Amino acid sequence: MTLGSFLAALDTSSVNVALPSIERALSAGADDGRWVSTGYSLAMGVAIPLSKWLSDRIGISRLYILCLVVFTTGSALCGLSWNLGSMIAFRLVQGVPGGLLGVLGMTLLFATAPREKIGMAMGLYGLGIIVAPGVGPAMGGWFVENSTWQMIFFVKIPIGIAAVLAAWRILPRSGATSRPSFDLWGFVTIAVALTTLLVATAEGNDWGWTSYPTVILLMGSALAFALFAVVENEVDAPLLDLKVFRSGTYSIGLLIVGLVTMAMFGSLFYIPQLLLGVMGLNAFDAGLVMMPSALAMAAMAPVAGRLSDRFGARLPVFCGLTLTTFACVLMAQVTTDVSKLDVIWWSVLFNVGVGVSMMPAMSVGMNALPPNLIASGSALNQVAIRSVSALAVAGLGAVLTILQAELMVGESDLMPAGPTLSPMVARASEEGGATMHALYAALRLDVAATAFADIFLVLGGCAALGALLGLLLPGRKRPGSV
Repeated sequence: MTLGSFLAALDTSSVNVALPSIERALSAGADDGRWVSTGYSLAMGVAIPLSKWLSDRIGISRLYILCLVVFTTGSALCGLSWNLGSMIAFRLVQGVPGGLLGVLGMTLLFATAPREKIGMAMGLYGLGIIVAPGVGPAMGGWFVENSTWQMIFFVKIPIGIAAVLAAWRILPRSGATSRPSFDLWGFVTIAVALTTLLVATAEGNDWGWTSYPTVILLMGSALAFALFAVVENEVDAPLLDLKVFRSGTYSIGLLIVGLVTMAMFGSLFYIPQLLLGVMGLNAFDAGLVMMPSALAMAAMAPVAGRLSDRFGARLPVFCGLTLTTFACVLMAQVTTDVSKLDVIWWSVLFNVGVGVSMMPAMSVGMNALPPNLIASGSALNQVAIRSVSALAVAGLGAVLTILQAELMVGESDLMPAGPTLSPMVARASEEGGATMHALYAALRLDVAATAFADIFLVLGGCAALGALLGLLLPGRKRPGSV
């Protein structure tokens, strides 16, 4: 199950780094090439709500193995793509099982692991979810620099085969448990909600965040989510049972998961942007800088599970997110002369905090649900992660753009002062165009670093709010309690 979650998460993070190389190889423009990633995300989002219905009809173990087979086959086909159209089509084939693997894996975990050791089990399962986003960029960058972009897809084939063989040998056999009717309107509304949200966030930077297409899509997504909630509360066999929100522990845990996801995906996107745009590193070197933090997060996931089993979720969630908040405060000190060692140190602290808090927050909510609601709870967790991660990158991107624009306007040293220019600009003008250009480039880097510092403060605010909510989670169980 850890291999399955690792494969699905690795695919997104590794392919994004290789997009420029894929676009050149397939003679595609950047606007069209973006759909290699966007199409995969859309297929994942649409597939997630189907997980419970398909599990009941096919059997969860059979469906999980089938998803591994299709995902691995899709990886091979992506590596064999001959043009952009075939690549996007094969990415859609990959995306459907990719979306289901995370939901099915967590559902299987809660069906097989003892409840008293669920924290440790979730910590081990979380290795796949947590490690892949950190390892993916370095792996993708290495293949782009030293091999071919096709290897990004081919390298997943042996991992997929190993996961299929292990699942076939180890997982308990289970057939169809029931034949529920298909909640068509529930599926339509949640599919529209996720599709419009993902398209708006993918295209918002190009269209403009206040443009009519972006605003209409975001409003349509909000309306579709609201209609989905209405439909699911009215039908006899809902696609996703919203009764999970009657559990206060699950609801608080899901909210914390959303905040941690916002902080984690924000850092995974904007720390590399800092390394590439301000520090001038290439993709592979940026991936290497991010690697220690990914390993630190991986090391903390099992530790977090043990802590959760022994002390409850409250302690690891509060302590972990407090550490993440402190790391964000340190990141907010970033300047143009920041060193790689500083970034490594900050990101390690950040990811240790995330690694300690993420899976306990998720497992405590799932553990509070009765067995018949586990599948719906798992699917809603994945829907929340997909939605929040898209909003994190897009929303923070809009904030970053606005901050940079305001900071550029506010730099009075490069603005005319009455009838004369500022002394700095006057000297640059006397020395020639090259000096003027260098001055402008330095200004842009300084503005970018300041804007990134503000973004890290926003991420710290998300972590701090999550830490406070963590105090509402259950603590250590008393001996003899149930």
